Amino acid sequence: MMNTSNLDVSMASLRHAYAQGSLTPEDVVSECFRRVRAYADPHVWTELVDERQARARARELMSDPSARQLPLYGIPFSVKDNVDVAGMATTCGCRGFDRHPEQSAYAVAQALRAGAILIGKNTLDQFATGLNGTRSLDGYCRNAFDPRYVPGGSSSGSGVAVSAGLVSFSLGSDTGGSGRVPAAMNNVVGVKPTLGLVSMQGMVKNNRYFDCMPVFSRTVEDGYAVLSVIRGYDPDDSFSRTDADDIALTPDAPGQFVFGVPRESQLAFFGDELARRAYEEAIERLAGIGGVPREIDYSLFQEAARLPFDSGLLAERAYSYGQVLRERADTVHPAVAAMLEKGLAYSGREVVEAVYALYDLRRAARRLFVEAGLDVIATPTVGRAYRCEELEQDPIALNHSIGYYTYAVNPLDLSALAVPSAIRSDGLPFGISLLAPAGADGLLHGLGMRFQAATGLPAGTLARRS
Repeated sequence: MMNTSNLDVSMASLRHAYAQGSLTPEDVVSECFRRVRAYADPHVWTELVDERQARARARELMSDPSARQLPLYGIPFSVKDNVDVAGMATTCGCRGFDRHPEQSAYAVAQALRAGAILIGKNTLDQFATGLNGTRSLDGYCRNAFDPRYVPGGSSSGSGVAVSAGLVSFSLGSDTGGSGRVPAAMNNVVGVKPTLGLVSMQGMVKNNRYFDCMPVFSRTVEDGYAVLSVIRGYDPDDSFSRTDADDIALTPDAPGQFVFGVPRESQLAFFGDELARRAYEEAIERLAGIGGVPREIDYSLFQEAARLPFDSGLLAERAYSYGQVLRERADTVHPAVAAMLEKGLAYSGREVVEAVYALYDLRRAARRLFVEAGLDVIATPTVGRAYRCEELEQDPIALNHSIGYYTYAVNPLDLSALAVPSAIRSDGLPFGISLLAPAGADGLLHGLGMRFQAATGLPAGTLARRS
């Protein structure tokens, strides 16, 4: 058996080792749990699978010759703790939320059937309501590169677990950027699929109009390999796309492509000049792989960005979690409580107006891509890296700053890919997001692979500066 302490848990690496017979799934499970125990941050996980159970799962796969053909054979993964796993509590990061599912979420079940091995459940911003990762009453995990900085949320533990090599991939949730922000802040890939491509059955939802289940992975190729397994039409999910099995995910990108960039006056880095410089370098890299930049008016995105947290659509979150606020207010984070109370204040008229605005803006976004001749839009994923103490002192305004480039994407019904771009001179990662119309997941797959290859960055914390 090879020395597993330096094991690269990317899927290609594990598949190669399995094929060579130098490693078994049980070896990988043992190494994952060793790394989990050794990792300095105890707040990455809310609950772990019993190690004996995980090893038994690995041996079961190893004993079945046909299992070796499964697409995720022996691949370790984790899930955000607002996604159901049979036999494990779904807490949403709140002690007052009591959910004990007997059935795993559709996507989790698909991954397990494909041969993946679950390691545990990851911490999150309470009720998946923030983009920074600090909204927890029980402690929060830290950025995998520098513990002084936020890990990004709300899928904070999911992004850190993949970055630190504790698992190969993780499943999260994404309403306003939760599948992309932690990816950018921890130097991993965040695949945000077309809405309805992956069933939301078994996921605690914020806004069913634009919630989705993203994949965190170490490479673009890994992310879409997982997506190809967990996607599909689910008749039990009323928001599942009937063509979910037909949307192409194979990498398909033209040699030359047009990418939109916001006007200079609409770019926001909130005083972070290292982020500005890294974005400029990313634009040059996109041009180097065949991209033709085209300036666009970003105001449509700015208008859509207010919908998740500053419109009648916020009432849905109050509907989902309001009972916990009424009955167990002591278990709700103050920033989350303020948001739920705001949601409760909206009238029925305001909710209807927000739904109408949502569909008007979606139509305008489709028109923008056509009229401007765009294949994709390229933005920073996060405009500024914030320290934990900054978010603790100003949790509302700074959280909105983090979402400047991500809030609008799901309301506008776009597919997206967050991909690492650089390690800044201060040692923090920087990433960009590629945005495309619904159904263009294959295009993002192709462009993302080319961009990631052009960066030459190692995955996750392997890129950390010495």
